[in-house]
Amino acid sequence: MPSTEKKVRIAITATPSQPRYAPLLLCGDIADAFRQAAEFGCQGVEIHMRRAEDVDAKAVRRWAADYDLGVPTVGTGMARADGLTFADPDPEVRARTVERVGGHIAFAAEVGSAVTIGSLSGKLGDCEGEERRSRRSRAIECLEQVCRLAARSGVIVLLEPLNRYECDYLNTLADGMNVAAEIGAPNLKLLADTFHMNIEEADLAASLDGAGLLIAHVHLADTNRQAPGHGHLDVAGILETLDGIGYQGYLSFEVFPLPNAFEAIRDGVDAVHAALSTAAHQERS
Repeated sequence: MPSTEKKVRIAITATPSQPRYAPLLLCGDIADAFRQAAEFGCQGVEIHMRRAEDVDAKAVRRWAADYDLGVPTVGTGMARADGLTFADPDPEVRARTVERVGGHIAFAAEVGSAVTIGSLSGKLGDCEGEERRSRRSRAIECLEQVCRLAARSGVIVLLEPLNRYECDYLNTLADGMNVAAEIGAPNLKLLADTFHMNIEEADLAASLDGAGLLIAHVHLADTNRQAPGHGHLDVAGILETLDGIGYQGYLSFEVFPLPNAFEAIRDGVDAVHAALSTAAHQERS
């Protein structure tokens, strides 16, 4: 179990947009998101945006310094609302998707964060055999292009496997590991999201252990995609496993703001610290 001296870094999710239905805690004023993260004792703010120009990178650097917070990663998935994915059969759409992510990469380089590729992986659709292999190959080629762009700026790319309802070819951490091996880019890492894992992984602990230090970021979401403690996720077990593989990154709440953002953040932070407190007590006894 984690030691009594174990520290964790918690991040909350924020976007400048007002999406109708998204697992993001704070919408609108990004400056206020940094303020609230600090007030709740968090250590970072994960920013999601459709376009890089939606947020002023220089202002983010200033807010991060003012509140002593990090920006662990920049989410790109909101660009899918513009019809952009790596799996689109139209080469022009794929090219625009890579170009859009290029803007996120430039933003990430300026604020010192990674970039996440999740929803932009897209779906291959109803195809089989050679057609499916060809579509998958083109999608992976887009990811490879993004990795090359990011490497020029020293930016890490986080590949997030999604559940079968959101993606049809990258669902498990093993799938992500295979893609990482296929591309061979040193700056390509994995993002483990416990909500998606709860749907796709037979054994969450075994999957995390198998991926090991290829995991560079974690979305800690409960089984109903609410804050930790609102479902039946074994938060203590997840933290124990992460500690066992030497994970030192953030635990980010990519969750629905239910019953409201304030309570979701508070409950998530409390659930993490309760799990750590229980672990420390067990170590002492």
